[in-house]
Amino acid sequence: MAILKAVCFLCVAVAVVEAFDPYAPPDTTYKGEDEVTLKDVVFLIRSQSTPWHLIKAQATKADIEQQARIQELGTAQVFLLHEQYNHIGYWTLLPLIPRLHKDFGSYKWLFFCEEDSRVSITGLLNVLSRYDSQKDWFLARGLHDKSATIIHHFRFIEDTSKFKYPDFEAGWLFSQSLLKSLAARWESEEHKADFAIDVKHELAYYIWNDGKGTSVTHIPEFCAGNVGLNLDFMEDDIIAEGISTSVNEEPQKCVTAHPSKLPMCGEPVSQDDVLFAVKTCEKFHKDRVPIVKKTWGQYAANIIYVSDIEDSSIPTVASGVPNTERGHCGKSMAIFKMFRSDAKYAQHKWLMLTDDDTILSVARVQKLLACYDSNDAVVLGERYGYAHMAGYGYDYLTGGGGMVFSRAAVNKLLDSGCSCGKDEDPDDMIIGMCTKRYNIPVTHSPLFHQARPDDYSSGFLQHQTPVSFHKHWNNDPIQVYQDWFMKDDMQLFATKEQADYTKQHDLKDEL
Repeated sequence: MAILKAVCFLCVAVAVVEAFDPYAPPDTTYKGEDEVTLKDVVFLIRSQSTPWHLIKAQATKADIEQQARIQELGTAQVFLLHEQYNHIGYWTLLPLIPRLHKDFGSYKWLFFCEEDSRVSITGLLNVLSRYDSQKDWFLARGLHDKSATIIHHFRFIEDTSKFKYPDFEAGWLFSQSLLKSLAARWESEEHKADFAIDVKHELAYYIWNDGKGTSVTHIPEFCAGNVGLNLDFMEDDIIAEGISTSVNEEPQKCVTAHPSKLPMCGEPVSQDDVLFAVKTCEKFHKDRVPIVKKTWGQYAANIIYVSDIEDSSIPTVASGVPNTERGHCGKSMAIFKMFRSDAKYAQHKWLMLTDDDTILSVARVQKLLACYDSNDAVVLGERYGYAHMAGYGYDYLTGGGGMVFSRAAVNKLLDSGCSCGKDEDPDDMIIGMCTKRYNIPVTHSPLFHQARPDDYSSGFLQHQTPVSFHKHWNNDPIQVYQDWFMKDDMQLFATKEQADYTKQHDLKDEL
């Protein structure tokens, strides 16, 4: 393929198993009759302001613009949503519908994608030739739940396969007509405060409108997980040379792509850089804590179990806060204060707060954190939202999948006066309110998960490398760990053992 030949021309090593070439000729077997050009489409990237995520979104924007330039298709209109709209809930999309209609209602198609997505412009235009933009179309790679799940409010319990929702990573589209219909509907309705949990499902459910609206039309050419990592940027002339030397290329089925592997941001952070703090209580000392210790806990070089009482058999660290049935804000704030003030924890740059039924990979956490600067105020995990539909509200990290804080973020939260009204207040939501009040960005990673693997579409999990799951209920947490995380953690341990051995061996040689 053209771009891959260009890579070989540069002698660049490519860390992907599969290939996606945006310059490959599209499969015209199913080309339609509508004539669609680049000027008919606007590209909208669901971006974030955190430096690493901004870099990825800018790379996606640059790739689209470069394709248009090299292939002389015209000027691509590409926008980063977090820059385009000063609305804290922009990422939930529904509150933006009137603005999107006002700003982009003249386009026949709105193409949305994630910060790491890739799209072939010519391939996309080929797909769009099959659909009339003056009809209500919601085009996407359709996902559906295996069974009714709590994160989707147990909807469609009779048959979850009947309801499809978009795979955001593969890209998705609104037709001009659908956007107009949604904007009119939105303006005619009252909107109450509600939670944003899984935006792709909530968006599709709103548009479906109890069967009176528009359902997702599955597009088989929209793909995700079909590359390991995205290719690095190449100059126009290098790509042009690859295109010019291509002969008899086979058409490419996929017109979009999204990487499946963890990002490569250099060496993983040191084990000494991360403190894992497991929130527990006496009730679960003999139930949940042993599972943590048998699974990921054994690979965490620095881990504390923070409880309402001291228990030397674990051992636990007493928080000084009585146990509460829910919320645990008091306990989390006590951990923040320990992390900042206790000399034992002074060396750690990162704090990861987990529940005692969180299941995670230590190795993947360390690898992911290499993409962030602990000197910045980083608050990282799975992002939820509250009250964005009503036009106000805030983002927060849901605690079950784990919440990661840089030391700078912990200091800023405490210095700003972030505190609990009551010990039983929900810690994740209180921290979220503080991040909004003190202008600390909440950074979303889709690799953290509030629920069990069975609560997610298999099509969604197939194209990512998860960092965490949550809940011991109604599944085998040890099996979940073994299936999803153990291999990477064992490899981390083996690598560390080898490094320690080599270090000792070299030292003996020197002596």
